[in-house]
Amino acid sequence: MTLRKTLVYAAFMAASIATAPTSATELIYGTGSGSKSRINIDAIVPFMEATTKASGGSITWKYMPGNQIVTVFSALKGVRDGLVDAGMVVPVFARKDLIHVNVVYDTYYYSGDDPIAASGAAHETILLRCPACVEEYRRNKAFLLASYGGSTDSLVCTKPVRTLADLKGLKVRAAGAQQRIAKALGTVPIAVPPQELTLALERGALDCAIMALNWMVSFGVQDVAKHVLDLPMGSSRGLGLIVMSRPSWDKLDPAQKKILWEHAPLASARAVATSYIALDKKYRETAKGITFYKPGDDLKAILKQVVADERGNLVKALQKQGAKNVGAIVDAYLEVLEKWKRLSRDEIKDDPNAYARALEREIYRKVDPNKL
Repeated sequence: MTLRKTLVYAAFMAASIATAPTSATELIYGTGSGSKSRINIDAIVPFMEATTKASGGSITWKYMPGNQIVTVFSALKGVRDGLVDAGMVVPVFARKDLIHVNVVYDTYYYSGDDPIAASGAAHETILLRCPACVEEYRRNKAFLLASYGGSTDSLVCTKPVRTLADLKGLKVRAAGAQQRIAKALGTVPIAVPPQELTLALERGALDCAIMALNWMVSFGVQDVAKHVLDLPMGSSRGLGLIVMSRPSWDKLDPAQKKILWEHAPLASARAVATSYIALDKKYRETAKGITFYKPGDDLKAILKQVVADERGNLVKALQKQGAKNVGAIVDAYLEVLEKWKRLSRDEIKDDPNAYARALEREIYRKVDPNKL
């Protein structure tokens, strides 16, 4: 940690400690994900309960899941316009407003087999290595309080898919960087929010989806799609688990801010390690009626080529969409990714509490949220 960052964080903590909570505040959290989503069950609800308890009731939450007030498409706008005090923001569905955040989000194929490393590196890059990312949230009267990423994606289909020939022409749910692998496999990529995925598969609007196994449970995909091509296809990262409204934050007293900031790392960690990694592992061991297919060498070769070409394709695609200094953001991500690979392997080992401690040390101690 640099001296400047140490002083900035110390000033935030000193101001927070000096003031006890003085007024009761109800905050509204909105998300397009339903109440059965493991992210909400494992990360969001415990975060709300813990911060309410730690504040002695001076912070309470009105929990609005399942499109009650904002959707995956309108969440950022809802935060910006004051409909919610905090919400879950998926960058790919706010691409125009968060184009530089989407540079980080689209590093999908880098370390896709290590979601802890991928998510930690994305979180650090957005807050500490990408001023344009911070500014994009700022322009929307918001900042990233907690981030998360998903586990390694596979291809889940309504019918058996074993070979490249089986895939040709199939309609596949793919968003952002996922569309590059979907096209390379000869499928037709279609961007569909996860909340609409099961219905689209059931009605035949989609044949498959590139997704984490978490979604089999969280969105009920297992009811209509029971065939999994077990080809590791990257992982999502840089998603906004808790994107906080700046005006709402500014109305909190210093002690309330401190409580939210201190509890954010564990919410991030649980979203990744518990809601995705642990659930996926358990699902593989216990799922009934689901068939897993091993990919052939032809499919592995295509994925390998996509990864080899990814940096150039990512830079070209995001520059075309209006992002600046894309290569520098990607390089910053790759630099911190090496550190997070070591932390994941040697320290965290998929443990959410260890991950939370690493996030707190590597990111949260180095940031004053009042200056984001």
